[in-house]
Amino acid sequence: MRLSPFDAWIAGAIGQAGETLDPARLADWQLAALKRAVAYARTAPFYRDRLAHLPPGFPDSVPAFATLPTTTPAELAASFPRFLTVPQDAIARLVTVATSGTTGPPKRMALTDADIEETLDCFRVVMAVTLDPGDTVLILFPAAKPDSVGDLIGRGMARLGAVPVFGDPSGNPARLAEALASHRPQSLIAAPSQLVAALDDPAVMDAARGTLRSVVYASDFLSPELREKTAARFGCRVFDYYSATEMAYGGGMECAAGCGYHLREAQLYFEVLEPLGDAPVAAGAVGEVVFTTLTPRGLPLIRYRTGDAARMLPGPCPCGSRLRRLGPILGRIERTEAGWTVGNPDKGRSAP
Repeated sequence: MRLSPFDAWIAGAIGQAGETLDPARLADWQLAALKRAVAYARTAPFYRDRLAHLPPGFPDSVPAFATLPTTTPAELAASFPRFLTVPQDAIARLVTVATSGTTGPPKRMALTDADIEETLDCFRVVMAVTLDPGDTVLILFPAAKPDSVGDLIGRGMARLGAVPVFGDPSGNPARLAEALASHRPQSLIAAPSQLVAALDDPAVMDAARGTLRSVVYASDFLSPELREKTAARFGCRVFDYYSATEMAYGGGMECAAGCGYHLREAQLYFEVLEPLGDAPVAAGAVGEVVFTTLTPRGLPLIRYRTGDAARMLPGPCPCGSRLRRLGPILGRIERTEAGWTVGNPDKGRSAP
């Protein structure tokens, strides 16, 4: 079993040679990165006001960082321009996504050229989990617009030496069967909603079994039932890619062991927090996934609440990685009068 390519990627980003990353060294690097991230975020008006009371060099420890207030999707939607660290004419891609469950303004996410460059490199590493140079990948995400998510996935795969081809984003079974037969891809990447109808189509199943080694699901909630059905109907491995628009489309990817997401640790810092508060949960407990951007971005986020329920997994991964892993997304955090629960129909994350 191959070691997750995330290890070598993160090692290179923090200046450590080799593929075996030292978790203690990464933790030290991340603390320094959190200091830089907080200082940089304060160049945005929203965080300049919110974090004005902090002393220079904050935080001096991870527990100190955990005392900061979280940022919510509602705040991002309501105060979007105040999150920017660059003039709006420096934004290369502006993404607008309706905020589920509210009549308030939609969320907007801004990506600079530098942000897009990081995303392209992330897609290169993500697909190295299941692809080899020269492999063909059928992409169902829309790719007509420059810097759209399908376009970014294709460009990232090309950096790996893979060959991207693009299919019908509607997931029409007849067109999917034709694309599989024509291009004979080794992998297919799509949102679960794009393949629901195709999984019951005999022509698609036959074509998939004749060519696919893997299906990579992204964007929407992947239930265990859909994972098992896909593997059985298409006769291939199924991988889940964890992402959100606010993460610049990249959060974490399963490795061949299928035991949790390896995380984008040199660009995002992940926590699992109490759904009704801002404090971290006990080790291994289920809570709400929260992340902080570690590299300079057009729109930085500090302790941003995703609404996703998950836990951090204990111990090393069977692939050999010693880095922490995020367990599968269990659903969406739903707050009630009695506390909170986990709902399961849709992660509700900002889809590409």
